[in-house]
Amino acid sequence: MSKIKKRLINNDIKAYKVQLITDEWENLWDMLMKDARIIAQEKSLDLMEMWKKWDITIIKILDYWKFLYKEKKQEQKNKQKWKTPDLKVIRITFKIWEHDLQTKVKQVIKFASIGHPLKVNLMLRWRENHYWELAFEKMQKFLAMIEEYYKKESPIKRNWNTFVVMLKVIR
Repeated sequence: MSKIKKRLINNDIKAYKVQLITDEWENLWDMLMKDARIIAQEKSLDLMEMWKKWDITIIKILDYWKFLYKEKKQEQKNKQKWKTPDLKVIRITFKIWEHDLQTKVKQVIKFASIGHPLKVNLMLRWRENHYWELAFEKMQKFLAMIEEYYKKESPIKRNWNTFVVMLKVIR
């Protein structure tokens, strides 16, 4: 649902005396509401209440549908600006083949182009735990393949049977 605030327009404005601002942002100061309506009709535009407090009502002459369109576009732009990239996880194994490793590198390149941070896991199973030095070398080899896209945030950490490293995009 849109967060655009509903504003009073044209005949919904119930003020007697208003301060009018034209579509070129010229201030016409105080006048009667009926005179403001006449000016808006001559220009084939709408009147919109901008601000109201006690006896002062400020209205603006504008194209209301164009105003709504611009406000909606601005809201979408602001929404995209605050979107945080998702953490992507790449899992490699001790016995991964070279072709599969190249496929993982292609995935990583795609993630880097979008700007996602990356977490790389290498998990050892059963007897593979005896060869943890080779697994560490495999992890370093993979990181060397993607070093032009990502850099390490921290060194490779070993947690029992899993190697983990966090990476961030090089910009």
